[in-house]
Amino acid sequence: MNPFVISAYKAPEFFCDREKETRAIINSVTNGVNIVLYSLRRIGKTGLIKHVFHALADRAEYELIYIDIYRTKNVDDFVNELASAMLRIDRKVWYRRVLEFLKKFRPVLTINPVTGQMEAEIRAVSEGQGPQNLDAIFQFMEQYPSKIILAIDEFQQITAYPEHGFEAFLRSKIQFLNNVNFIFSGSNRRIISSMFQDYNRPFYQSGSTLYLDKIPEDAYAAFIQQLMERTNRKITEELVVKGLQWTESFTWFTQNYFNRLWGTGVKTITGNLMKSIEQEVFAEKERDFVELRNILPENQMQLLTAIAKENSVQKPTAKEFLSAFKLGPASTVNAALRVLEQK
Repeated sequence: MNPFVISAYKAPEFFCDREKETRAIINSVTNGVNIVLYSLRRIGKTGLIKHVFHALADRAEYELIYIDIYRTKNVDDFVNELASAMLRIDRKVWYRRVLEFLKKFRPVLTINPVTGQMEAEIRAVSEGQGPQNLDAIFQFMEQYPSKIILAIDEFQQITAYPEHGFEAFLRSKIQFLNNVNFIFSGSNRRIISSMFQDYNRPFYQSGSTLYLDKIPEDAYAAFIQQLMERTNRKITEELVVKGLQWTESFTWFTQNYFNRLWGTGVKTITGNLMKSIEQEVFAEKERDFVELRNILPENQMQLLTAIAKENSVQKPTAKEFLSAFKLGPASTVNAALRVLEQK
């Protein structure tokens, strides 16, 4: 098996570092404290949550539920995602009780043709019953004999739901749950920060906060070399560092890059092989970049191009940067930045 995993979580030996973060999350949720986990996209939040769940899996006093609500559009979608996740827990007593509980909603149960797992769709008898259904699910969890840890990935998505006031409704229910602790995870730092740090928002200071940064280069480099050596591949430390610099140590891109290198079957990794992989990645992404250029307004595309050429820009409205790339006045660049941050 290719040791550089890029999809589902496999096992601790294929997971790099994050020891401090793992301890922090486990310490919070097992001591009754909700936690907010946020970062840029492709940093490895989901993998970390699954790693935490793996560490807790053998502890019978916990039931672990993970949902990703990125594709949900409304409260009913949220409820269906949660109900389906409850059915995926492979513990006989839990499964029997959940199935019996969900029958009251007359769910449509289907088998996912891809995963082979059972999924549930709770069809509301009339419009607007999503919140009531969710409240009933929370009450079931509250009365369950085992402690429940519920991880909600891409939590910022609830702010896009058409149901006015759902954020406040959810907070009002969660604050009274003693048997359920939450991991709130989000990839839009601006929205997540606002949800939990803005005094006027319902979730203000309702959990401890953990920002997930990039894995330190030295730890990631040692991990990569270890996996290579363990699977009969040779690569110098210098080349590993060059690879990390090319991916900028973003977890998903790094895993994908070294997955491709390992997948070539070449036993000794060379600089030329790495360059060929980089060209391969660029070729695959060319169409995406062309589409991006077509859909973005000219001023936004010019700003992105300028930032890409500089590689890193600390002050995008600095006079030197604006004049070097002829970006126009700082007010225009600020407006473009605000729009791009939301995309």
